[in-house]
Amino acid sequence: MQLMSEQRVTSLDPVFGQMGIEAGKAIWSAPALSMREKAVVMIAADLCVPELGLPFELHVGMALGQAAMTVEDLRELLRHVAPDAGFNIVAMGFERLLQVAEELDKDSGSSASRIEADRPVYDEATLAALERIDPEFARLVDQTSRQLWSRPGLSRRERCLATFAVDVIGGTLGPPFAAHVGLCRQAGLTRAECCVALRALAEFSIPKAWQALIALDALMPNARAN
Repeated sequence: MQLMSEQRVTSLDPVFGQMGIEAGKAIWSAPALSMREKAVVMIAADLCVPELGLPFELHVGMALGQAAMTVEDLRELLRHVAPDAGFNIVAMGFERLLQVAEELDKDSGSSASRIEADRPVYDEATLAALERIDPEFARLVDQTSRQLWSRPGLSRRERCLATFAVDVIGGTLGPPFAAHVGLCRQAGLTRAECCVALRALAEFSIPKAWQALIALDALMPNARAN
């Protein structure tokens, strides 16, 4: 598989460049997740590092090219991760996305509109636990998730993978991670597919992916170990 701008990566340093290209090819060639799903994982993680330079540019290029996503699809991805990754960095992500889209001669306009809150995303037990601590915060989580997860443009699996990536790179491996892994299960994502996502996220930090794998194993045990 040919990655975007391999020459630019190897020109930085021949040894590092080859390492990066090999890691990238392993990620984009993994069959368990679709090209769209892998693009979602990588771009969501870029926003959390945060890294909006060459890696973000290359991942956006792969998304628009190999994954056949549109700029509007990527806009929706940024909207989805904004409350979890942070509105400030996602605002910068939008600026960079529009720059890259212009450089690639892609239409970057949007006619999307706000959607009213739909059905709940989190289960009653999760929301009840938050309400005991802070009812207003629980309402914020419920309302925000209802509005975002109901929107078109991304599949449920893609939204789960984006949220999963934000948790892993942000090191959020407690109750929110458990709730999000539960959403992954509901969306039909298997342990094996989550592990593929984790191996992709190891490109950002092996220790963070390592810790997340241990947390994931407690929530989705490896059947072969039983």
